[in-house]
Amino acid sequence: MIVDTYKLFGKEISGPFTIPSGIIATKTSVLKKIAEIPEIGILTTKSIGLEPRKGNREPILTQYAPFSFINAVGLTNPGVKEFAKKLSKISIPENKLLLVSIFGSNEQEFREIAETLYDWADGFEINISCPHSERYGQVVGQDEQLVESITNSIVSLKKPVFVKISPNLNIKETIKYVLRGRASGITAINTKGPELYLHDGYPVLSNKVGGVSGKAILKLGLRCIEEVRSVTDLPIIACGGISTAQDIEKYREAGANFFGIGSALAGMNTKEIKQYFRELLRDVEQKTNNAPGFLKKRLNMEYRKFRVKEREDLAKDLFFLKLDKNITVKPGQFVFAWLPGKGEKPFSVFNDKPLSLLIQRKGYLTGELSKLKIDDAVYIRGPYGNSPKPKGKILLVGGGTGIAALYLFAKRNENTIALLGAKDKSHLGNYWEFEKLCKRVYLATENGEIGYGGLLTDILDEVIKTTQPEYCINCGPEPMVKAAILKQKEYLGPEKICSSIELLTKCGLGLCGSCATTNGYRSCVDGTFLWPEQI
Repeated sequence: MIVDTYKLFGKEISGPFTIPSGIIATKTSVLKKIAEIPEIGILTTKSIGLEPRKGNREPILTQYAPFSFINAVGLTNPGVKEFAKKLSKISIPENKLLLVSIFGSNEQEFREIAETLYDWADGFEINISCPHSERYGQVVGQDEQLVESITNSIVSLKKPVFVKISPNLNIKETIKYVLRGRASGITAINTKGPELYLHDGYPVLSNKVGGVSGKAILKLGLRCIEEVRSVTDLPIIACGGISTAQDIEKYREAGANFFGIGSALAGMNTKEIKQYFRELLRDVEQKTNNAPGFLKKRLNMEYRKFRVKEREDLAKDLFFLKLDKNITVKPGQFVFAWLPGKGEKPFSVFNDKPLSLLIQRKGYLTGELSKLKIDDAVYIRGPYGNSPKPKGKILLVGGGTGIAALYLFAKRNENTIALLGAKDKSHLGNYWEFEKLCKRVYLATENGEIGYGGLLTDILDEVIKTTQPEYCINCGPEPMVKAAILKQKEYLGPEKICSSIELLTKCGLGLCGSCATTNGYRSCVDGTFLWPEQI
């Protein structure tokens, strides 16, 4: 590991990098995991507001060019009180600077948020630059007097304050009022826009427009840093299209001190991110160029049009869609189904020939999918996620719609047993298809309608003793999976147990961080099938 010393406001920090606000480390469990990376010296949080915000409906992210994205997350956050509780439960290493990003619509809101998070923050980053919000971000940044008063108010709390500026406004004018507010540093730039991206004539983002990030704004970012540096000698965190040591050198020449890397991390799992930052700093110091080898050139973000070939209602809230084309997919992987103007959601692939999905009607988008008729169109992107490679006798344990993720394992492996559970027979998701492939299928229903009457975990011990599996694969709700793992570990080592839990997944690339586990792994890129210590 390269050892060096970096300082910011008199505090020694472990490295010159950060991950910009709103990317990857949006949950405190991931923030804690990212803190393990030595090269990241500044930990920047998700932008936090006064009240909880659900943000925009998916799609929230689309790729419109190589290493370039448009996003409109919608300032999703748990609200300042809940975030304070979460921050209080994690410890941040002494050699990190925790930069808490905050947003509001007026000085009073910014002040209240900062005061609530004061005890945990090493400094604050004022977000006055989000380009796709009607009340916050860039809307606030346009009012230069307000920018000055907000900055001055937060500075008076006696902690360092960075102001994150927009490339869509007059930078020199913005900086003038930021300096009047006595800011400690500048973060530049936020995304460019808002801009529109179409597929087949439809806006992809549910918000229709979003901010551009990645390689597409590299030249703009460099120009903005030069403008900032021309009017101030404050520390600058540069963001915008950075992915290589050459990019960093250009930003240094423009006047930057520290470097935020976000879009370049798309598709990387936790291990790869650690390796990438290690190689990037080596590249910077040794004039090499190895870090680009970790960049993901292929992200499966392209949509393909499918049509409904068959549909079957299994229960009032559960249905089966068989589409008109095959898909190349590995067992356990998932796809996103998109209805233009209505939204998208991820679904496990039940079958690949043709692509078939088991869908539970829970909210708006799944309700719209349930209305599809034969020959209606649906757009698919993916697949995403890893695929365990079990050997020997395999026990498949699936609960509810988690059953869908297990069928391809049975299809591709001859020596499988299945234990499937649901609340009643109609929610056992085409269990008869497993009976055609598995050596034995055990069923459990909570109402006793078929199979064992109760939870599948109630009979898991007996099934393991009877069948003596060499490998277990679990999928279903988090409580079920965690209960299954506890029992399986009595018979098998953790390296023989792989599980997927049902977590909120929004982007599929690991960038939004919404699918974080309690141990800080992102299900969509580190999984979806994870080892026990990752869950």
